[in-house]
Amino acid sequence: MGQLMSKQPQVQVILLGLDNAGKSTLLYKLKHKTSVSTVPTIGFNVEMLDLSPCDAAT
Repeated sequence: MGQLMSKQPQVQVILLGLDNAGKSTLLYKLKHKTSVSTVPTIGFNVEMLDLSPCDAAT
């Protein structure tokens, strides 16, 4: 039972915004922790992120 309580909760987030608003840039910045050059997205992006509490604060 101790392991059940120590697991971080899973959260699902959706980013909505206008064209060229930086949604993909923000997603890749969170995933790779660096600036990434992106091209205009056709369709949508789905990424899985594992963030520790100290990552989310920076």
